[in-house]
Amino acid sequence: MKLILWTIGLSLTSSLLPSSLFFSPAVAQCVQADVSVQYNISGSREATERTNDVEMSSDGACRGNASVTSGVQGNIGGNGRVRQNRVVRHRLKNSRDNRGYPGGSTIQIQSNPAIDVYNPADNLDY
Repeated sequence: MKLILWTIGLSLTSSLLPSSLFFSPAVAQCVQADVSVQYNISGSREATERTNDVEMSSDGACRGNASVTSGVQGNIGGNGRVRQNRVVRHRLKNSRDNRGYPGGSTIQIQSNPAIDVYNPADNLDY
C-alpha cells in the first residue's frame, strides 16, 4: 500500500513540475565551411605562387544553419611561372529568432589543398 501511495505522490509531483527540467531539446550548432583546390600541372620548375585568403565570421550564437563556399583554380600545361590568388569573405549572419533555444558557437571548417605536379612533357621540343 505504501508503494502505491508513494507512486501516486511522485506522479502528482512530477506533473506539477515543468517538463523542461526533465527533457532538454537537442539544438544543432551552425557549420561554416570553405572547400577549395588549387592545382598546377605543368613543366615549370618554379614553385607555384599561391595565396588562399579565407576569412570566416559569424554573428554571435547560432543554431541549425550551414553555409559552404567552394572554388577550384587550375592550370594545365606550359613551363612558365604560375600564380593563383583566391580571396573569400564568408560571413554567417544569424537570425535573432531562436524560438527560445540557445545557440552555440559556429563550427568553422577549411579544406584547401594545393597540388603541384611536374610534367616534363611540357618541355619537349617537337
